[in-house]
Amino acid sequence: SSTKDLLNAFVGEERRFKQAVRVALTDDGKVSVLGFVTSETLADLGLAGQVAVYLPQSYNFAGNLILVPADRVTPLAADSTEVMAFIVSGGVSRAGVRPGGRSE
Repeated sequence: SSTKDLLNAFVGEERRFKQAVRVALTDDGKVSVLGFVTSETLADLGLAGQVAVYLPQSYNFAGNLILVPADRVTPLAADSTEVMAFIVSGGVSRAGVRPGGRSE
């Protein structure tokens, strides 16, 4: 079953998530994600030269971890809890956030 295959990929004798990788999303490599190679050849799918990389999500929340240059990050002037609620709600929840990103 798919569930059994996934569990074996993590802890089974034929572990597939042994090779951790950093995948560059831009040509200059400044934006990247972390993942695990699960298949080193995809020729049978007509994708020669491609590899399969699994990108796990953090904690119990859906999301991705990306690595970017520090000078591309701008701190927000809003409470982290309120920003998380805003993101998780798809931008619908705005409780406690005033225009300009300041908390009430």
